[in-house]
Amino acid sequence: MKQKIVRKAVIYSIVLFLIIWPIYQLVQILGPHKEEHDATHLLYQVSLFQMELLKSYLEEAAQSKDTEGLDAVGQALYSASYTHERLVLAAGGSEYLTSLDSMTQLTQYLKRLQVGGERTLKADEIQVLKDVWLQYKSLYELYEKLMASNGDIVSSQNAKLTELDRNLTSFIRKKGLQ
Repeated sequence: MKQKIVRKAVIYSIVLFLIIWPIYQLVQILGPHKEEHDATHLLYQVSLFQMELLKSYLEEAAQSKDTEGLDAVGQALYSASYTHERLVLAAGGSEYLTSLDSMTQLTQYLKRLQVGGERTLKADEIQVLKDVWLQYKSLYELYEKLMASNGDIVSSQNAKLTELDRNLTSFIRKKGLQ
């Protein structure tokens, strides 16, 4: 008698499983799906946008006549730098994607220009801002090609970016010491 009850329970369990499992699979197939994206690639797109903003603010700064015109570029510079450093971490570290030291140097240079408060920029300071903008423009053009569509960092572009960043860092440091 007890064996008969156990046998019936096993059979009912198997039948119940065969009914519920296909229904569960059907609901999974027809239910809402979460869209998946590569987070590193999305962060790169944000960083690229910040770099583009910085490029346009640097162009405006190169045409500025006084230190008040440097406020916006300072904010764009901080935002672009912050985003790029997060991208470096997401990409696996500075051995995979170069950190941009030129942004730190440029931030210090802009702060140095603004330390005295509002004043008219000297001709040599305006020339430095124009030279920085031209060099940054080349850097930005490389930055656009930095990541492949599959989300990998293009190492040849990263090597060129490292060299341009080194040149820009050296230029700003040299002008900052004059």
